[in-house]
Amino acid sequence: MNKAIGLITTNYANENFGKLAESRPVATVPFGGRYRLVDFPLSNMVHSGIRCVGITTAHSYRSLIDHLGSGKEWSLDRKSGGLFLLPGSIYGMKRFEGKFLLRDFIQNRPYLKRAKEDVVVVSASNKIYNMDFTPLLDQHFASGAQVTLVYKEIADAHMKRGPFLELDCSGKLRSIQRESAGNAAWFLDCFVINISDFLALMDWYETMDYIDMTEIFSENITNMKIDSYRFDGYVGAVDSSYDYMRCSMDLLKREIRSELFDSKRQIFTKVQDAPPSKYLSGSRVSNSFISSGCVIEGTVENSILFRSVEIGKGAVIKNSIIMQRGKILPGAVLDNVICDKFVRISEDSRLSGNRYTPLVIGKSEQI
Repeated sequence: MNKAIGLITTNYANENFGKLAESRPVATVPFGGRYRLVDFPLSNMVHSGIRCVGITTAHSYRSLIDHLGSGKEWSLDRKSGGLFLLPGSIYGMKRFEGKFLLRDFIQNRPYLKRAKEDVVVVSASNKIYNMDFTPLLDQHFASGAQVTLVYKEIADAHMKRGPFLELDCSGKLRSIQRESAGNAAWFLDCFVINISDFLALMDWYETMDYIDMTEIFSENITNMKIDSYRFDGYVGAVDSSYDYMRCSMDLLKREIRSELFDSKRQIFTKVQDAPPSKYLSGSRVSNSFISSGCVIEGTVENSILFRSVEIGKGAVIKNSIIMQRGKILPGAVLDNVICDKFVRISEDSRLSGNRYTPLVIGKSEQI
């Protein structure tokens, strides 16, 4: 019998994504040439033997439904269990740290009540990592905990957005902090909770449905057993266009790319077939991530090209991300630029941002 069901939250946003999240939830922001952010928690759950996954949808859910479909690519198009798209509240969270709005969970009580399993793995979709949840579940059952929070030990907490966990020597939760410095236990927006305790918390806090689950955990440290689980692998947090660019550029490091896209634990995504990329005479490509279907006649350095991108003769792309079917005409020069899907950059254009504030060109724009 399966140990757990899964629940992925997508009903949150913030203004720091700019045009990247104007018409889509953060969960479906394209990443790594062919993926969406939601592919990572969803694939983690499937690889961990979870065969029933619910996803709370954001108000702008069209791209989420289009991407996930029936869940076939994740083997979730099944008669028992499978993929469930759950309604989220009209107004989701807009705080950086708010990923688990109680109102969304209360609205979807039936999903939890009908589960045959005893626990649920709850994850946000803004953090990128490849993790096997099986040891996490084993620890949760063995410890007798009601809640187990997943964290990563980091040395640069001042560079990260919280929450952060304060733990005792046995790993039991002492407090949850919004800010920290130096060494800290960085909460990875993922936790395991007994379904019976989850439903009880919904009943207790129903009149305060606007709060986040991490606030509820903070208030119940003394009367609940809340443990922690340490993850030591790569984690990329995507909470702004700057974070998105930085995490995308991490893919150019072989060790990170190998860990995230482990052949034994693939990250599944919607299949879109395309022919191999074509490198024409005069093209130059170095230290870049090139997806299928691209036609390159110019120069590409330290960049990521999604499927079916065209780079014209004499065009120069540096430190940039060009999403699906982008068309960069001859002579254009781009540096620290993020081009959303179907963008067209005219001949001899000069566009540049910087490493902290990349220039974002919105979907289907023509420059």
